[in-house]
Amino acid sequence: MKRLAFCLSMLVFLSGCGGIELTDSPFQRITRAQPKESYLVAVEARLIPTDDHVISPLTPEVAEVREAACRGLSFTSRFRCVRMNEAGAPLEKPDYVVQIDYDIVDLQSFLSRRSIRFVLVSDSWGGEADEGDDVGDANHQVRWGFRVIRPGEAKPVFQSIFREEGAQVWSFDVEQWMERYFSE
Repeated sequence: MKRLAFCLSMLVFLSGCGGIELTDSPFQRITRAQPKESYLVAVEARLIPTDDHVISPLTPEVAEVREAACRGLSFTSRFRCVRMNEAGAPLEKPDYVVQIDYDIVDLQSFLSRRSIRFVLVSDSWGGEADEGDDVGDANHQVRWGFRVIRPGEAKPVFQSIFREEGAQVWSFDVEQWMERYFSE
């Protein structure tokens, strides 16, 4: 009976930990610290090559990452991206800066480091590969995360975890997470 009670309490504790990420969001931290009707946000994106970095035609450009984040913020009611010039400098003074770091990584090396092995056998599904498919790109993911800082400060107001998203759907995921993190 004690064991069952312990397991149930751990289950409740761990299920509560799963919801912590969005119970503490940039929206909550910003609106508590500086209550305003709306906030201007500058989005900066940087490609930061890691040990698992791969060269891929699916690697997003800095401007594409910035645009995806701004599209996500455009769905929020209180956050708006500042306009940027061609060099990527803000044309308006932002209240906050979202710094997105990203890299495109090889999923196979990411998984093999964690002792997960996949064996791909050609024609194992009884079909043939599409002629236009690049098998290497199917194993790539975009790893990304962000920090929210006040202009001129180094300490982040909020820092997200890093996510691995499919290389072909990263843009939708960035939009979705920006909207989710910066909404009520």
